[in-house]
Amino acid sequence: MAPDTAARTTSPLQPETPAYLASRARSATLIGAAGLGTFFALVAVTRNTFLFDLGKVAWLFSGLILLNLALAATASRWASWRWAIYAYEGVQVVVLSIILHRLGGLMMGILLITYAFPVIHGEMLRSDSSVFATANLCGACYAVMAWVEHEALRDVGVETQQQIAFVAIAFLTLNFLALYANRYGYQLRNLAWHLQAKVAERTAELSAVNAELAAKARALEEKQDELKSFVYTVTHDLKSPLSAILLIADLLLQREGTGLAAEGREDLERIVRLAGGTEDMIRDLLELFRITSQPEAPAWVELGGLVARALETLHPQIAAKGVRVAVGPLPRVWGQARKLEHVVSNLLGNAVKYVAAEHGEIAVSGGAENGSVRLSVRDNGIGIPPAYHRGIFELFGRVPGQEQEVDGRAVGGTGVGLAIVKRIVEAHRGSVALESAPGAGSCFTIRLPAGGGG
Repeated sequence: MAPDTAARTTSPLQPETPAYLASRARSATLIGAAGLGTFFALVAVTRNTFLFDLGKVAWLFSGLILLNLALAATASRWASWRWAIYAYEGVQVVVLSIILHRLGGLMMGILLITYAFPVIHGEMLRSDSSVFATANLCGACYAVMAWVEHEALRDVGVETQQQIAFVAIAFLTLNFLALYANRYGYQLRNLAWHLQAKVAERTAELSAVNAELAAKARALEEKQDELKSFVYTVTHDLKSPLSAILLIADLLLQREGTGLAAEGREDLERIVRLAGGTEDMIRDLLELFRITSQPEAPAWVELGGLVARALETLHPQIAAKGVRVAVGPLPRVWGQARKLEHVVSNLLGNAVKYVAAEHGEIAVSGGAENGSVRLSVRDNGIGIPPAYHRGIFELFGRVPGQEQEVDGRAVGGTGVGLAIVKRIVEAHRGSVALESAPGAGSCFTIRLPAGGGG
């Protein structure tokens, strides 16, 4: 006997592979064991009501339950054999018929419903016309049972014609049940397979879209790297000739300045001023690319240590202007130390730059609140008009020079520092905010996630 390995598909969408058949057979036999166990428990509970002789059927029930459990354990070995399933169903129907006969046979008409179990079970095992074979086998066993009980039935007034009618009704009922189970099972499987096909189709589409997005992301990353490299190269290459222009202009101013007309001297001074500002801008741009593109592993960072190092670097400016600095207790944060040090240095440097000499006060405070870490740098400097609160965080965004005079002099700047601060803070999944008004000082507050090394 050879296994039934012919390619057979009950739906055009899902072939019944050996693995699928084994899984289906294992589920069906386990359900069969559970169903027989439940039936036996019901017989045991109602034995006194219906006068069942439990001893006559207990061993039959036990044998069927054990058979189902054994077949469940070995499903992969026999599930692909069509005739093995026919033999299994045949044995089960015959044994159930013997059980029904010993429980009362046709006199217990309600027990006809027991035959529904192997019919539905057959559909669970194999989704083909074998369910009708099972139904008709059940009907044939019912007919044999009627023939065996013929005389006993006549003794209680059930005539031959009535017995034939019972058998005919049983055949019709069981075949109708087989038809219903077959079609309903087919519809359920077809629906499931259609859904699987849709899921597979959508998964394939999503995979294609994800692959396309990944390719675009890689291409975009490559373009960004090219752009960064290009800008870095251009700014770096511009720095040398610009420094040379500035140096030559300075030398001319020192060497020929006294002999130049006022207009010529003014032009040279303008060249020096513009070249110096451009050189500062190029230097800050190089710093921007260096800081934002440099890889760095995150770790726990003590904000108090960053502030102390920044104040030590700024000590000459602080001492020259007589600025008073107060630093409160500061928390630690999970992040990139060198980048966060640049943020702290920039905020403190700006505060020192924009306070008045001998009157400047700076307060640094921080803490943990609402799942985030806060660091605030407050000063009593010239303040920033509300119209510029957003723009100063953009690249090259700054307050016009005429609106930024400290101690009677305009404060220079390139508009790059706060843009770097914003990018670093946002790269740490944080935010930066500003509270300021002209003449009322400024308070820059950064908030970073309080979570640790995940």
